[in-house]
Amino acid sequence: MQIFSANDAKQNFGEVLDAALRGPVSITKHGRPSVVITSEEDYRELQQLVHDYLKAEVKKGLDDIDAGRVHTLETEKDLQRFGEQIKKRTRARQQKTAKQPK
Repeated sequence: MQIFSANDAKQNFGEVLDAALRGPVSITKHGRPSVVITSEEDYRELQQLVHDYLKAEVKKGLDDIDAGRVHTLETEKDLQRFGEQIKKRTRARQQKTAKQPK
């Protein structure tokens, strides 16, 4: 992937566009990745991949419902346990993210 600083991208926008037609281009700001520019074709392909993935995940969920492989939250206690699981996972994810170098 070709990389441009924001300043270089601004001064050489035509070159950035040409490069993006060949592959993704990363634009950095203050030395850190900021955005990625890609061609319209690549963007549409990525959107289609995301759409297909989400559609497959929804189908799996519906198949689980049809097969009875679901847990229902029928009581206040079920809801509390579910909330605790979400909080636990959120804390773990936040701790993992905080440990990653920036």
